[in-house]
Amino acid sequence: MGKGDEIMKKLLALALPFVLFTSCGGNENKGGSNTNNSINNEDNTVIKNNSSKILVAYFSVTNHTETLAKYASEHLDSDLFEIVPMEEYTSEDIDYETDCRANREQNDQSARPQIKNKIEDISIYDTIVLGYPIWWGQAPKIMYTFIESYDFNGKTILPFCTSGSSSIGSSATNLAKNALGANWLNGSRFADSTSKETINNWLDENIKKEENMELIIDNTKVEVTRENNASINALKEISKDGLTINMHEFGGFEQTGKIGQSIVRNDSQMDVVPGDIVLYQGDQISVFYAKSSWSYTRLGHINLNESKLNELLNKDEVTFTLRG
Repeated sequence: MGKGDEIMKKLLALALPFVLFTSCGGNENKGGSNTNNSINNEDNTVIKNNSSKILVAYFSVTNHTETLAKYASEHLDSDLFEIVPMEEYTSEDIDYETDCRANREQNDQSARPQIKNKIEDISIYDTIVLGYPIWWGQAPKIMYTFIESYDFNGKTILPFCTSGSSSIGSSATNLAKNALGANWLNGSRFADSTSKETINNWLDENIKKEENMELIIDNTKVEVTRENNASINALKEISKDGLTINMHEFGGFEQTGKIGQSIVRNDSQMDVVPGDIVLYQGDQISVFYAKSSWSYTRLGHINLNESKLNELLNKDEVTFTLRG
């Protein structure tokens, strides 16, 4: 950027406020078909990156749902939470040919079986993969207890159920009515015999893992979660064999440097926070160690705390090396 641009940028940056943007599997339900009745919408996906946190939460009596939940947690490298009833279910409790406990609960709209354990801090999770059996066409009432126990506002929920033949049907949409503000994705039904590969493929269709960009600041390699846009694709192409950029400090909040050519951009006014990497004017990269606001194209985010970013970036000059 020219001197005039730098002065104008600095003046406006100081004038703008700094704002932080921020089972029933198998015999848990009657039926014996192994057909996977998936109703996923291909566009209804969530991006998983290293700055987000995923939880797999499940309820299981005969271990069918548990098996698939563990497959999911392993594939996603996520936390795993079992919904444990205060009063455990026995085989007699789910004997559907009798006036069993499960039948009584499912026929009682107000039934909310107590849960023994709890998630200490639900706020750290962006996405919840939610597994449960189908009991007479619906989720067990303990799932309503779970949903009503936490604030899911702004979170994405991807449900799956296990059953002998019943589809996920209205079980998920009925649960969703009690999760105000949540983004509830279309779910799927799986048989208890579903393979790990099938679960992994389903997750990959719905929770897309964002690739990382390799960035070395001077001699320190840092982890970067990159955006999925035309600008990052162009940057990947010119940095596939390595791209070294001499950066200089500007404004007391960023390091900026030229990439040697102009690439496609889609600028918009945005608030940036420490760790954000942006494209400026199409031919420069800016990386922030303090908050600011300007018109940029977002490229990614360095996954370091503010103290470490300040240590690496708050100096007169640094050298950036990008790969892919």
